[in-house]
Amino acid sequence: MPGRRDNGWSRNLLFFLAPRIMDFDTYLPIAMEMAAARPQWRIRFVVFDAHNYSSILANSTMMAGLERCGSLHFLGSGDSRGVVRLWRRLGGFAAITGWILRHDRPVLFSSRAFSRGPYLLFSALAWLRGGNSYLLWKNRSPDEVHHIMFQTRNPPPPKPTAFLARLLGRDQDAVIHYHDQQKETLGQASAFGRIFDVPWLRIGLPHHFSAWRQFIDDQIAVERARLEQEGVSRSAEIYTVFAAKSGSSDNLGLPGAVERSFKAIITALTRLRPDAVILIRAHPKAVEEPYIMEGIEAAVSARIYMSAVHPEVLLALSRRCLANNPTNILFAGFPGQCIDCSEYPDSHFKEHGEVSLAHGYGPLYINPLAKDLDAQLSRALEYDSLFEAPELTEKRDCLHRNNPPCFKALLNLLEGDVPFRETSPAAQKG
Repeated sequence: MPGRRDNGWSRNLLFFLAPRIMDFDTYLPIAMEMAAARPQWRIRFVVFDAHNYSSILANSTMMAGLERCGSLHFLGSGDSRGVVRLWRRLGGFAAITGWILRHDRPVLFSSRAFSRGPYLLFSALAWLRGGNSYLLWKNRSPDEVHHIMFQTRNPPPPKPTAFLARLLGRDQDAVIHYHDQQKETLGQASAFGRIFDVPWLRIGLPHHFSAWRQFIDDQIAVERARLEQEGVSRSAEIYTVFAAKSGSSDNLGLPGAVERSFKAIITALTRLRPDAVILIRAHPKAVEEPYIMEGIEAAVSARIYMSAVHPEVLLALSRRCLANNPTNILFAGFPGQCIDCSEYPDSHFKEHGEVSLAHGYGPLYINPLAKDLDAQLSRALEYDSLFEAPELTEKRDCLHRNNPPCFKALLNLLEGDVPFRETSPAAQKG
């Protein structure tokens, strides 16, 4: 209810997670900041996808963060069939309904509009209880990273508006996003419900929130200690390779590119730095990819380890981090020195030159197909000054400068203030 503010009582906040781990990765810093500001609020993450649930449980950093702010609940039906499947779905529906109705003014977050069941029904229940439903965007990347993706993939087609959604007159109470360079991408969410007829609130990049920054500092110390216990001295050189899932390069029109790039990276790196420790941080859906195991075997090194630690922690621990595909990590603006070793189509080089798709957000580019790969990589591993070139960071610096963290605005929204109504993409195009 607009104008009404909290007096400190308990409230239930539910974050609905989509099948990809990206939602939880983006939402966790926000939830941690909420827990620090309003410890009396009860925060729950709800996941329906069994693989996503397992990925979260396996991620030590995320689980440590979860302990500071809330709880994780798997309410999917898994591989069950028939009556068991129906029973589990009904049980999940009952649990969520109970959380919504238990306390006054519940808050629901989802990366899509609450435009169809069961989310539409949850939203209606929250509204009847004096609460709110918000579209909280899942992606922190700028629009630029998605342009090449949709050269080979069609945007989602619009979905018809459900009768109950039309009756309620809205699909959520506000759209919450992070910065001024993602409205085009966020506009694609309109395929799943109405997003242009409600206020839009920009809160800045969540990984700059104070609770998250303190948490990452703590986790860096935890991981250093863990590596020492495994025999990795503090003086050891550490390198991390972010490994994409197979098929990621299909978006670039280059089938098999991630496999070729990974093998080139890992063999060159072990050849140039035989005494270094190499951590492989695989995409959650690539942990058991055969190409990763094959690449490690081809490198013939006993100092290569798989890691599930958060990228920000690995960036702090590593002398360099390398990627075999243009991952969102390259665009996030995390501190650290990254090398993009992705294959790109000729059209990319003709338009942008011999640079990363994330050029301007921090990473240095080395073509994994280059004949002098060892020489280029050796130079990039040796000289820190290469990463200080202004053109490598100008877009990142601008993004951070123009979108400072603004958690107070989100807190005010949850406590009853009406947010400033930003100009939506629909209005901009008009």
